[in-house]
Amino acid sequence: MTNTLPPRTNTPDRVTTNDEGRKVTTVTLKRCCNGCGEYLGDADNRDVDAHGNLTDVRAECDHCRPLVELEAAGCKTWELTPRSFSRVANEIDRLRPWVFTKGYWQNVDDKLQVVGLRIGERPNHVVAFFGDWIIRHLDGHFTVHKAPQPTA
Repeated sequence: MTNTLPPRTNTPDRVTTNDEGRKVTTVTLKRCCNGCGEYLGDADNRDVDAHGNLTDVRAECDHCRPLVELEAAGCKTWELTPRSFSRVANEIDRLRPWVFTKGYWQNVDDKLQVVGLRIGERPNHVVAFFGDWIIRHLDGHFTVHKAPQPTA
């Protein structure tokens, strides 16, 4: 799947001085990927469909494009978040052949907390952390598409 849309412009903030001598900053509305939240550039009319809903722009994102391509090929994907944890674990647990999931725990601030999901049994299991995407491939195996690392 290739992106046929022209690349987005990325207008920088512009600082000017108004008639009263005060600095005024003009910003252009930016669009972020609805998969990972990375900035894509200026928002434009491709971002809203005929019904006024925001469009899926993951195919424009270097990080999320592989997920879109896997989905188009028939793979099932889930984004793992604290809010989606129970639903994702339940959906994967019901897959046939039977798949085993379990919360993945780590010590965070001196407290043991669930930070992700373990899928499958050792030694062939995979671990997805919150923010990662879980991919079930057509042959039934699982991989994890890691969340992008935050930039400084």
